[in-house]
Amino acid sequence: MDAVREDFGRDVTAGTRFHVQLIGPFRLVGPDGAAIPIQGRRTRAMLATLLLAPQHRMARERLAGLFWSDRSEAQARASLRQCLLELRGVLASVVADEEHLIATREAVELAPGAFGCDVLHLRGALASEDWQAAARHIESAGSAPLLQDLELGGAYGEWLDIARAEIDARIADGLARHIALRERTGDSSGVKALAAAWLRRDPLSEPAVAALIRAEIAAGARAAAHIRYQAFRDLLAAEIGVAPGPLVDAALRSADGVVEPLVLAAPPPAPSLPAQPAASAPAPANDALVLAVLAFDNLSSDPDLADFCDGVSEEIQRTVARGTGIAVVARASSFQFRGPDKGIAKVSAALGASHLLDGAVRRSGNRVRITAELVECASQRALWSERFDGDLEDVFALQDSIAEKVAAALELTLMPRTPTPTLEPAIYERFLRARGLLADGDAQFDDTASEAVPLLESVVREAPEHAPAWELLALARAQVLRSGHSASNYFEGRDAVIHAAQTALKLDPRRGGAYRALAKLEPWGHHAVREKLLLQALEVSPRDPAALTDMSDFCWGVGRFRDALAYAEQACELNPLMPSARLHVSQMRAYVGDYDTSVSMLEDVHQRWPNNPGILMALLNWAGSLGYPEVYYRHVSKIDNFDGWQARDLAAVRAYVEAVFSKDMAIKEHRAARYRGLLEKTGTITLSLPTGLGFIGLPDQAFEMVEQADYSHVFDPAGPSPSLFYPGVALGPWSCLLSHPRFIRVCHRLGLCRYWQETGNWPDCAAWVPFDFKSAVRRVLDMGPAPGE
Repeated sequence: MDAVREDFGRDVTAGTRFHVQLIGPFRLVGPDGAAIPIQGRRTRAMLATLLLAPQHRMARERLAGLFWSDRSEAQARASLRQCLLELRGVLASVVADEEHLIATREAVELAPGAFGCDVLHLRGALASEDWQAAARHIESAGSAPLLQDLELGGAYGEWLDIARAEIDARIADGLARHIALRERTGDSSGVKALAAAWLRRDPLSEPAVAALIRAEIAAGARAAAHIRYQAFRDLLAAEIGVAPGPLVDAALRSADGVVEPLVLAAPPPAPSLPAQPAASAPAPANDALVLAVLAFDNLSSDPDLADFCDGVSEEIQRTVARGTGIAVVARASSFQFRGPDKGIAKVSAALGASHLLDGAVRRSGNRVRITAELVECASQRALWSERFDGDLEDVFALQDSIAEKVAAALELTLMPRTPTPTLEPAIYERFLRARGLLADGDAQFDDTASEAVPLLESVVREAPEHAPAWELLALARAQVLRSGHSASNYFEGRDAVIHAAQTALKLDPRRGGAYRALAKLEPWGHHAVREKLLLQALEVSPRDPAALTDMSDFCWGVGRFRDALAYAEQACELNPLMPSARLHVSQMRAYVGDYDTSVSMLEDVHQRWPNNPGILMALLNWAGSLGYPEVYYRHVSKIDNFDGWQARDLAAVRAYVEAVFSKDMAIKEHRAARYRGLLEKTGTITLSLPTGLGFIGLPDQAFEMVEQADYSHVFDPAGPSPSLFYPGVALGPWSCLLSHPRFIRVCHRLGLCRYWQETGNWPDCAAWVPFDFKSAVRRVLDMGPAPGE
């Protein structure tokens, strides 16, 4: 911790009472390890600001200017006093006999040694000689930015941008130094661990990729080095439209194990904070642009025109996203704001958008008029607005014209793109209707996919060259086939999906949804095949939230929870108001061991969507399983707000959690007997049920059930969909099944062992189970193929 003392003049580990997580969501933890809630967002941000300030001290005037620059001096000082009172009260409620916050007339500071935080520990590890500690800290930080949930704008936003840049510069400098030291000692495995941690933080880091390529060449894995180079080249082209730089090229050219050590110039010092808060936020750089395209308003008297308006908006959204480097918020989030809910400040805050595109559509017969306006959120200034008139046959040209004007207004140049085939107006409206059904529905719980299929079939019959329709048809058919609601023969349905997907790809190889449809056809046990198809979908559609979510689900199913969380967070960033995306991130937090954040996020998601039964089900389940009875009892009565199958499923969760909490063994045994009855009736059992017995306190019975169950159906093309099988739950950090190597035999019967061994993509649990995980996997593979494999 010498670096921490050097930076702040004190050893924060000595006598530390509180620990604060600043990278990712803000989190304050007390001496007993319990999370301490702070209600005020500015109060949380103020504590973070003080922690990162020199000597943990800042002038009152500076604090007031950072957080309340839009108020008078008297109002700002009064608001500061309120925040200080809140923070002092929170800290005193945990440790009452000490002063942790010192406020004078001139300044505010934190008591010496009272607080520690992840940023200070990270700085210390980067400056130390312990490369393994540095790698661990970077792995723990992941890709999350500093204070990702405390975006407040204004002068504080400027401070936060600079603080984030300073952290990234330190990380780059520290990791480069550690990698250079590992290379000088010939430690290829250390180089790989450091570079991999760096890439989790920054997937576009050329120094990290160059180090990995050199390490692979040094280890004799030249083919792997070339594959990595090609993958990175494609990623750069897709993300920012550039080729790898000389550092990566030089790494690939290093031959015969002769490694060119990494040498980086020291990063430029982060700019100091301005002495006075700026009057207004500066316009964002190009890489900070986030565009939200809102659903255009229907100004005609015909209510049936609503689908057409949504379709026009979405086509513009897709054109901008595919043709420029602009990050575009997904439809499911931006289209939630309609009519009077389209306030700029409200939408910008909810979606994290820097710019909004809104408009309206008026139709009279075959004529259409589209008005559009592009607004900069920070200044609420209209950058551009225009009116477009034409016939319905011209609607594609109108959409392209609007997209080009948007790009020009944002000072970006459209990249070459495949022209969208023109559809007859009636056919186009059918296509929009089908796409709206798929975008807003859930094939697992409704008939939207079944309704979309005949619409799309009629579109491709009359417009057989329209690749988007073939892509959606493949997805809709696959969703129907895998939902369990299909009455048709599986193999006939499978052939229909393949035909639609292959037609879409033949017409336009960039149709990522076609690869996702093909992946849905594969049995759960064909892990490597499914992964390859999903990676192909991401290669052509790297910003597609659905592709990112499918990849996150896949990683969850094979036990790669950190990867699953990273993909889920990317999907959620692109689609922040999509309930399933937020729910998935919340649950993946539990899988990486961050139980407090997981349960807290689940409560937040439930409050945002209180009528969503799946979210309430997850909240009750996790609160009960992970030991948060106060959260469970705070929400369990809300089950009474539902009826039908939703109420039955929620009641089943309540019965399970009551068994977890109960000390009556008869209740627990009754639950186990129900699971045994299901196993005897069907011959198999989903992995979530025996894993639940571990929470109930019956691990031996859990082992007995999974060892008796037949899992050969996971290799059956017509077998259950992975989403119905709860594949990843048995590999979570709570799983009683992972306490003994005998469970590896079950993993083999699930096809997991072969995937792990052949790909080298090991599950997270391999690092912490109480036995040699990889050796156990190799031993069971030596016994021969799994039944049904």
